[in-house]
Amino acid sequence: MTTIAITGATGHLGRLVVDRLLARGIAADHVVAVVRNPTKAADLAARGVDVRRGDYTDPAALPAALAGVDVLLLVSGSGSFSPSTLR
Repeated sequence: MTTIAITGATGHLGRLVVDRLLARGIAADHVVAVVRNPTKAADLAARGVDVRRGDYTDPAALPAALAGVDVLLLVSGSGSFSPSTLR
């Protein structure tokens, strides 16, 4: 099955995307919530969503946050980053 990561998953739009994916029958263990502060995503983790720390201002954290991800939904972001950090 495809693993889908959603950035900004603790924000309004990110949460809506996570909710919609789960409602469409995507298994929670195939949904990755990429968040700056994992404690704010405790409710997502309780639902079985894989919560991972990821911050655009910390490019070194992104490979671990996106490991095993097949599809990335870049819902929101701020700051600057280089596309090479996503490889």
